Amino acid sequence: MTRPGPVVHGGGPAPGGTAGPVTVPATYAQERAWLASRLAHDPPTYCAVDEFPLHAAVSADDLVHALHVLMDRHEPLRTVLRTVDGRLCQEVHPSPAPRIAVIDLSAQEPAAQAEERRSLRARLARTPFDPRRAPQWRAAVLDLGEGAWSVLFAAHHTVYDTASGFNVHAELTELCAAAEEGRPPRLPHLPFGYGEYARRERERAGSDSGEAAAAHWRTRMRGLPPVHTVPLDRSRPPARTFRGAEVRTALPVGVTATLTDAARHHGTRPVLLLLAAWSALLHHHSGADDLAVGLPVAGRDDPATRAMVGTFVNMRVLRADLSGDPDGTEVIRRTAAAVRAGERFDIPFQSLVALLGAPRLPGVPPLYQLAFNHTPADGLGPPVVSCEEDLLLDIAGTGVRLIYDAALFDRSTADALLADYVRLLATLLDAPGTRLSALLPATAPRRAHRPVTAPPPARTAPRDATEERVAAVWRTVLGTDAVDVHEDFFAAGGHSLQALRLLARLAPGREDGPTLRTFFAGPTVAGLATALKSTLDGRTPWR
Repeated sequence: MTRPGPVVHGGGPAPGGTAGPVTVPATYAQERAWLASRLAHDPPTYCAVDEFPLHAAVSADDLVHALHVLMDRHEPLRTVLRTVDGRLCQEVHPSPAPRIAVIDLSAQEPAAQAEERRSLRARLARTPFDPRRAPQWRAAVLDLGEGAWSVLFAAHHTVYDTASGFNVHAELTELCAAAEEGRPPRLPHLPFGYGEYARRERERAGSDSGEAAAAHWRTRMRGLPPVHTVPLDRSRPPARTFRGAEVRTALPVGVTATLTDAARHHGTRPVLLLLAAWSALLHHHSGADDLAVGLPVAGRDDPATRAMVGTFVNMRVLRADLSGDPDGTEVIRRTAAAVRAGERFDIPFQSLVALLGAPRLPGVPPLYQLAFNHTPADGLGPPVVSCEEDLLLDIAGTGVRLIYDAALFDRSTADALLADYVRLLATLLDAPGTRLSALLPATAPRRAHRPVTAPPPARTAPRDATEERVAAVWRTVLGTDAVDVHEDFFAAGGHSLQALRLLARLAPGREDGPTLRTFFAGPTVAGLATALKSTLDGRTPWR
């Protein structure tokens, strides 16, 4: 659609005015989202779809124009990510052409409109973005009749997070009001753009505060078990599959009714009670007193970022201390204290992995494999078929789902874990003086699947020119001397961004080189050499 009218910047930074795109470093949050989306099998997992209801005497062109204003104000909405010399960068375009559909539903009955909106949301979620083209968002403007509008907005998580949705809705509402009243819009001032935020983020990591955070986490994570002991239904494969499934339920009315009062009684927030119950459940099923739980956090501590559209989410590692059979009140207190310490010493997750140099086991995500997510508003989103962790408890309002790695767990196990969580949470709220060992009835523990371990193979040196070439780059990236062609890259101390640099050096400037997913399936010199030979021979490696 032709872009209507002049652009209003509303006090924010205007586009750079250059004829072509500008390249700036990616943020840590973008790195995580980009890497995860390259390994996943499910486009909806990394595509956010929001619906923004609007009521104003405006036209479809006014709403299309408003979306263009948003794009000009917020750099991520003009951005695509690219690798440059093995490093992920933002390529910010001055004026890309977004896909905006205008659909007239005004003649339909409300029930038919609702069904069409559901269908459109599903299609937007399942349509993948071209990772080479900006922008990484699309929208549909729906005319519902009599001044009622709805804007469906789909964006990739590399440019958009949950908080971004609130900002987009607020700015669209103000732009509609301004158009209706014939006045300039009053939009939040943006002190700096997202590219400048990325630069400041990198500087902060090397500052005194960054060093203090590093010192805290070295102490806090010393001796952390490399993998949890929750029993698996199947042996862990040597390479992660990223294939997930989920089970859902709803919090009982009695639980939701008492949650706020219980949090007030303990002097904390409801989310911390939900998290404490999850830690207690993991202890019950694993028998472990020392647990690591991954927590996604908004990452918008800087007030200047709160009005921005972009992705800021960080993963923080909570180390739960459940030793000594504490009662529920003490579990909640320890959980709150651990969360406060993490908030004070925030550090990008990738930096934490590199800092700790934790041992890497085949097929095991680093630092944590169990996670917890909470969103105050209802709406769990569509079912997922991808997962990054072994288990993720996801709570949105009163809805609860357990997302699990389908290579490790059966659905029946996930159902049982979720039912146990609801029962344990109810007991924690009603009887916080109950000891940890009594929060759930004693049951026969599930037996963990114990894989048969074979003796390590003899060390094998590179056997041909391709393996020697891969080994030479491998040594440079990891800073090692000797290379065994069967050694796992991650067990040798490598991480995802180093894998990206390895691939970039082996196939510089090639779009058809081995992919990250190919590498994760066989992260050895031998495996990568085989993929490289297939690429050079004109065959496409597994993706």
